[in-house]
Amino acid sequence: MAKIPPITKVYYYAAPREKVFAALTDPKQLAKWFLAKAAVTPKKGGTFRFTWREGGYSMRGKVNEFDPPKRVHYEWNDRFEGGKLFRTEARFSLARKGRGTELRLHHRGFKSGKKWTWLYGAINSGWTYYLLNLKSVLEHGTDLRSKRDQVT
Repeated sequence: MAKIPPITKVYYYAAPREKVFAALTDPKQLAKWFLAKAAVTPKKGGTFRFTWREGGYSMRGKVNEFDPPKRVHYEWNDRFEGGKLFRTEARFSLARKGRGTELRLHHRGFKSGKKWTWLYGAINSGWTYYLLNLKSVLEHGTDLRSKRDQVT
C-alpha cells in the first residue's frame, strides 16, 4: 500500500498575519476557535498540550518550528485503539495577501493501512471544520462551534 498524501488546506482571512499567527499559537486565542484548553511553549523545540471540547480528548507534542508571524509546525501525536501512537506534523505557513492573510496548512506524515486511512479522514474533516470556524472568529467575532457537533 502507498502512503496517504498530505492534507493541504488554503484559507484567506481578512485579518493581519500577526493576528492569524496568534490564533494558531496563543493559548487564549486557540480556545476561541479550536480547543477547550491549550498550553504552548512558543519556541522551536517547545511543547504543547491541546484539549478539545468533545470528550476532553487531549494531545501533547513538540513545536518543531516557530517563526512568528510566518510559520509554526506542530508534531501531531494521536493515540487511539489501545494507545497506539500515530505521529504526523501540522505545518502552518502564513503570507500577506492583499489586506489579509493566506494561511496554508500542510498536514503530513500519514502512512498506509486501515487505521491511518481513518485518521486521515478524521483530521481532514476536522481541519475543514476548525479553519472555517477560525475565519468566522477572526472576521466576525463569532465562534460557530456547538456542543452538539461531533467532529471526528
